[in-house]
Amino acid sequence: MLDKITDRKKEEIASLIVPETHLIEGTKRSLAESLRASSYPLGLIAEVKKASPSKGVILEDFHPTAIAEEYEKLQVSGISVLTDRDFFQGAPEYLTSIRRSVKTPILRKDFIIDPVQVLEADRIGADAILLIAAILDPEQLKELYLQAEELGMEALVEVHSEEELEQVLRVLTPGLIGVNNRDLRTFETDLTISKRLAPMMPESSLFVSESGVHTKADADYLKNHGARGLLIGEGFMKSSDRRQFLESLFGDES
Repeated sequence: MLDKITDRKKEEIASLIVPETHLIEGTKRSLAESLRASSYPLGLIAEVKKASPSKGVILEDFHPTAIAEEYEKLQVSGISVLTDRDFFQGAPEYLTSIRRSVKTPILRKDFIIDPVQVLEADRIGADAILLIAAILDPEQLKELYLQAEELGMEALVEVHSEEELEQVLRVLTPGLIGVNNRDLRTFETDLTISKRLAPMMPESSLFVSESGVHTKADADYLKNHGARGLLIGEGFMKSSDRRQFLESLFGDES
């Protein structure tokens, strides 16, 4: 599936038309600073996601901007917006619309493999981008990371194994490192992946655990093993009461 997604991205890039100017003017917001300043026991990145290859359509009645506005009222640290059309039913337009409505830092979540996508992320209003080590060689990743920095954006560098993290750390020390507990090749989820990689994290990097967080026990487990932030998509998307879901993650701590 991962190869299929990246092949489709290459086709998209060949015909991608990037806006000539910023669609939204304004200063970029720091996702890292917002995560560190969280009023919750852990920083929270809440995701705006209609569908996924593993789950199909997660939310039929999908209103991305309204969802993001609800997240902002919940005082999350960041909002992750899926912009991939073919596999996640997202769109770059969703991100721009959300940026016009909220002040919370926005992470563009997509399969970024080319500098033109980084430029597009900047132009459509992203504050940060996701860079996935599984689909980039280390030098590519470094190039895209530095490009994002030059444009005033941050990059959340996502890894899934010790090998991927080691390869990343040979070329740079990211300010934000995400450990995806979901294997993008099999879509199986295992929180112990975050536990295994935690000891390898540089002190200067903020460690975000991604995927598979549904309960207070999950959040406690990840916090106790060094995570300083969580990225949660499906849990929020499937919940009929997102405030209650968030409060259930932290109990009396929230």
